[in-house]
Amino acid sequence: MSARPATPAGASSPRPAGKAAQSYRPDIDGLRALAVAAVVVFHAFPDALAGGFVGVDIFFAISGYLISQHIIETLDQNRFSLIDFYSRRIKRIYPALIIVLIASLAAGLVLMASGELARLARDALASVAFVANIYFYTTQDYFTQGASASALLHLWSLGVEEQYYIVWPVALLLLWKFTSRRVATLLILAAILLSLASSVYLSATHASAAFYLPVTRFWELLFGSTLAWVEFLAAHRRVAGQQPGAAHAALRNLAALAGLVLIAASLVLFDPKTVFPGWRAALPAGGATLVIAAGAQAWLNRRVLSLRPFVYIGLISYPLYLWHWPILVFVRLLSSGAPTTAMLLMAVVGALALSAMTFNFIEAPARFSTPARRYPLRVASALFAVMMGIGLSSYAISRDNGLPDRFPDASYGAHQEHWTFTDACKQAFPGSDFCIQPAPGRRNVVALLGDSHANHYYEGLQSALAGVDAHAGVLAVGSGNCPPFYGVDIHLGGYVKHCAALFDGVLDYVAKSNDIHTVILSSYAISSITGGFDYDAGGYIKLVATSAAADGQAAPPSRATANLDVYLAGLERTLGKLTAAGKSVVFVLDTPELDFDPNTCVRRPVQISVRSPCAVPRAKVEQRLEATQMRIRAVLAKFPAVKVFNPLPLLCDASNCYARQGAEFFYADRDHLSSDGSRYIGKWLLRDVEARNGT
Repeated sequence: MSARPATPAGASSPRPAGKAAQSYRPDIDGLRALAVAAVVVFHAFPDALAGGFVGVDIFFAISGYLISQHIIETLDQNRFSLIDFYSRRIKRIYPALIIVLIASLAAGLVLMASGELARLARDALASVAFVANIYFYTTQDYFTQGASASALLHLWSLGVEEQYYIVWPVALLLLWKFTSRRVATLLILAAILLSLASSVYLSATHASAAFYLPVTRFWELLFGSTLAWVEFLAAHRRVAGQQPGAAHAALRNLAALAGLVLIAASLVLFDPKTVFPGWRAALPAGGATLVIAAGAQAWLNRRVLSLRPFVYIGLISYPLYLWHWPILVFVRLLSSGAPTTAMLLMAVVGALALSAMTFNFIEAPARFSTPARRYPLRVASALFAVMMGIGLSSYAISRDNGLPDRFPDASYGAHQEHWTFTDACKQAFPGSDFCIQPAPGRRNVVALLGDSHANHYYEGLQSALAGVDAHAGVLAVGSGNCPPFYGVDIHLGGYVKHCAALFDGVLDYVAKSNDIHTVILSSYAISSITGGFDYDAGGYIKLVATSAAADGQAAPPSRATANLDVYLAGLERTLGKLTAAGKSVVFVLDTPELDFDPNTCVRRPVQISVRSPCAVPRAKVEQRLEATQMRIRAVLAKFPAVKVFNPLPLLCDASNCYARQGAEFFYADRDHLSSDGSRYIGKWLLRDVEARNGT
């Protein structure tokens, strides 16, 4: 979501020479209220307003308009200063953000386990640097279950906005000084088209990049900026006597109505599974732009959006956006992931109260008090220094693995594995998400291939192997969601992940290697086959055989083939080539999935509820896996030399599959093992590796 701009509430419209600036527009604050209400309802009650996330796009258009008004006005008066501009931005953005960051980190220190706190600290550090959107692009999908535990995830939008305000003022200054108004207009329109085109393209090919990256979002802010530019040109022409007066009232009313209809349509028609942003973001961003363009005198703007309750919510919309999400995350955390409706309503009310106090006692004084007006650079410098202190503190917490000694269960998640790679390995196998070669002096003896469900075995397997042979090592290569098979790609939502481009080369390398004697194949098979994560209904993932599969005889990607059929064909093809190359193969069946987040089993100093037992019924796990594993085992039976490793009996008893036993947490999330779990399973996995090689 976009923050309110660095001007007094509802910045004035640009004024042509000789004309007084237009007055404050309460209807824009009313539009802000609509935007923030949509986001808050979506986050608190997603089923009630599945498209509420488009409130962010409304704010982008509003912010682009108001900030550009200020820049254009000061350029026209020959008093624009980049130092003054960024000083205003700091005074506008930092005060409320500082308070929320400090409060979130303080709550995390008291209530979060180390893995959670370390992630919060990394999120805070990225937010301080205003690169949260880029950081979350590499670590989080905004709409996944895991994202809901990130208390600062919503600050991705501040990153987009501040990156825009690094580029846009300089670009507008250059356009103003060195081009004609006509050329400037054409260049602005070209920028919108290029940014929109990148958004449409990446939304279809790489949805997470399209959601987070600035280049795919700038066009939404440019909608508002372009409106401010067009209004300036129109006002200038009117002063010069080149154009008649204001547009007809009926046209303004129609524009306001059309804009609100577009916004309402996006709220109703979109949901988290919608390919977004792409062209669809034009509905909320374009709708907001139309409402603003209609002017303060349009009937809907004057009679509805300018109502005092809407205006007040608009005034506190920035702190409300900052406060509501961390509060909801902590409420869910303390209620074991199952807050009641009453808890969520109280969280929203609490966010409103904190937002009002933040606006009245922190934000407004930092911007409008006498010291803030008299010494703007000093105030901005002091705020900047405080923010840097938060950044350093966040770095220290992250570096110390989230301070795991704060309370007995605080060590949960302290050493969870993350995507990692060595440079040489990454260069050898481009396209991999994790790629680790043995340290110098060790030889490759085992290849661990797959997706994140291979990566979570690496720590335990490498540790166990080092205890047996100090000179042996593991080559681990993989990519998220990719089965480690020849000729299989995967469609994730609206984009294609070219898994075969990675694994065709990796498997050929492994097959020809003289050092690697054992290949371990592991992936999140049940997810790839059913098309969903963690008992989800599915429909998100589609496996596709590449044109090079099955010795070049497979159907093209457009062929409608069931996921299971593609998976089994890829498995059989891969096992055939590896066994023909004389490799010992260990195939790993699925890790049991949890139907809850294991962090709900952490005993915290303050806790509304804690899950006990920390387990999922074994019958539920087996029901989920039974049908697909029967088909998988039928293919494996064709290769009697292949060892089948099943982690389920190691994590389950007759009744339950456990995320926690005693002080040890085996799971990092619903389907990935923790470091403890990896070390526990890794010892058993190594026994099968040794058994395949007669050691």
